[in-house]
Amino acid sequence: MTAGRRNPQQSSSPEARALVDGSRTPGVYRVLGDQADIASTLRQAGWVTAVVPPTSSPEAFYAALAAGLGLPGYFGANLDALWDVLTDLERPTALVLAEWSTFARARPERWERILAVLSERTEQDPAFAVLLT
Repeated sequence: MTAGRRNPQQSSSPEARALVDGSRTPGVYRVLGDQADIASTLRQAGWVTAVVPPTSSPEAFYAALAAGLGLPGYFGANLDALWDVLTDLERPTALVLAEWSTFARARPERWERILAVLSERTEQDPAFAVLLT
């Protein structure tokens, strides 16, 4: 290991490690730690992982989500389209929402609706998790 670099398996997020080792079920979790470390831990375990940078508007959130998951350009930026793409996932997938509270404070009602869709998706296969940093 290179000096100054952490082993991703020793991520500062116990939640990410618990998802990897199977001791925690997929869900929505508030986590501490570096989002890059969290994402790396999950990727190394075979999860598709998207880090969504801080946003303050639904449009910016959907654009960042589409970029992070590599969604097609025709992805509609609305709750129905979000549900459709999430239910089409074929591999374990995690969203790491960086500084999620920025959006939650700016648009609390929209955030609650998006969070409800994300939460509902965590109850289906394949595994889906949302990590709020």
